Amino acid sequence: MTRPLDIATAAAVRAAHVPLLHLVQLDFSTPLRLCTAGYDVVWNGSTWLGVGMVGSIEPIQEQATLEAIGVNMTLSGVPADLVAATLAEHYQGRPCQIWVAPLREDLQIVTQPVRLFSGRMDTMDTEVGETATITLSAESRMVSWDKARVRRYNNEDQQSRYPGDRGFEFVAQMVEKDLLWGR
Repeated sequence: MTRPLDIATAAAVRAAHVPLLHLVQLDFSTPLRLCTAGYDVVWNGSTWLGVGMVGSIEPIQEQATLEAIGVNMTLSGVPADLVAATLAEHYQGRPCQIWVAPLREDLQIVTQPVRLFSGRMDTMDTEVGETATITLSAESRMVSWDKARVRRYNNEDQQSRYPGDRGFEFVAQMVEKDLLWGR
């Protein structure tokens, strides 16, 4: 799949040496923003915590067919407060996004980063020893393509989605109703 690149990004990736930066946003109750730099980066009005060499992202694959893909990320040497937060929170199904950005010679972001992955957090394995290691897997939104959307055409289902709507209020009474025509 081709991605549109603006002129500054296209020029930056054509250079002889192109340092790259990955940005990862995990939407817990408080979004966790990480980057692969050894220092914190400010982008899009937020500060992205630099995890440097303690973080890794497996190569992201794209398919030409309609196929669900995923990505695995690992973070080593995690502080105890972050481990406690990730273990105590419901994270499955929450958004996860990954961007890549070329850097200038002064190691600052050249232009708008390109989104490589957008999906949902799936499973998280936490290994606690002297230091903690968290491995998170995320799935693309194509995973939900084959899942059935269960809807009922009754008043209860309608009220759960649109409280106060009376469109299905009398459906149950009409099921066994005898209608006489032409008398």
